[in-house]
Amino acid sequence: MDSSSPFGSFLNNLSGEWQINLESRIPRKELYEARIASSKPSLGFFVLLLCAAVIATLGLISNSAAVVIGAMIVAPLMDPILSLAFALSISNNKLAKRSLLTVVIGVLTVITTSALLASLLDVSEVNREMTSRTAPNLIDLGIAVAAAVAGSFSMTRERLSNSLAGVAVAVALVPPLCVCGIGLSMGKEVVAVFGRGTVAGITNQISEGSFLLFLANLIGITVASLFVFLVQRYGSILKCWRNLLLWLGLLGLLCIPLSSALHDFSIKQGIESKFDAFKAGQVRELKITRDNPYLWQRVRMLFSNVQVRDNKATVDLVFSAPKGVLTEDLSNNLSAAIVKRGKEDLGLEDINVTISVIPNQINKYSGSTPLSSTQ
Repeated sequence: MDSSSPFGSFLNNLSGEWQINLESRIPRKELYEARIASSKPSLGFFVLLLCAAVIATLGLISNSAAVVIGAMIVAPLMDPILSLAFALSISNNKLAKRSLLTVVIGVLTVITTSALLASLLDVSEVNREMTSRTAPNLIDLGIAVAAAVAGSFSMTRERLSNSLAGVAVAVALVPPLCVCGIGLSMGKEVVAVFGRGTVAGITNQISEGSFLLFLANLIGITVASLFVFLVQRYGSILKCWRNLLLWLGLLGLLCIPLSSALHDFSIKQGIESKFDAFKAGQVRELKITRDNPYLWQRVRMLFSNVQVRDNKATVDLVFSAPKGVLTEDLSNNLSAAIVKRGKEDLGLEDINVTISVIPNQINKYSGSTPLSSTQ
């Protein structure tokens, strides 16, 4: 808008001369020098990485999300991955090899540190902070891609460099590796703790699931950042098309297990939503419990754990009920109803349901003498 015209002058005064600032990108030579420095592991790199590994491992063991987030901010693993993507975009094999080696050394350092720390603390139980990082799907890949676009674009703009801490939180690199290390320190079977509920005999698939999540983050960040650098003309697609095809192929292979995991994730969410409704007392709205709502209103669900893998589900439930209310026959009927609904409504191939009942009893006391007992 021409500011010399009366209307243009009016708009400028009204908006405070607001306009989009199209900042210039960092020169290619300057960015290249910065990526060379980031591709070489330094003492500071390893100090921060070890600290991040220790913080993340202790946060995972203590089931503290805040501590794990702190480890994400400290971890310097994002830098060599962005250097790898930049090297691929400019077809610099030497820089790519050095960056990839730094990433590999960093990965081994984190896994080894977490495994040693978990062994030292004799960790034998897993919690939600750990299990939430063992079943990656396409959603996690989408997060990695979006975070990579933000991170690589911010790296090419001086005024946006402060956004990198937020990117590190969005795409967690160190926590999945720490979960992998913790899983390696355990036996073939683990005990899962969720709130007050405990489930024993769970097959230890923690390491493979968490490492798949890291691979999803690594490949997603590399491919997305590679495209960002190419769009900004730091590199030429005519020179790096082989690198681009290779990493797109890796991304395609990764999408196969992730897409299957997304299907399992959606089924798990559907089952858990029904259990959440039960916990909220909405027994009349559920097909399984609406026939006898008075009985089910006297029953509390203390714990529920749903695991879905390859279209097969494992459901562990813990109820609290007055003695004699939730009988063995009623529990078997509930289990059969869950299996039937899971197969008919969700298309599951098989469901294994385990139900535990904790009888409750309330005693009222006056002084040292019980006045009454209600169940």
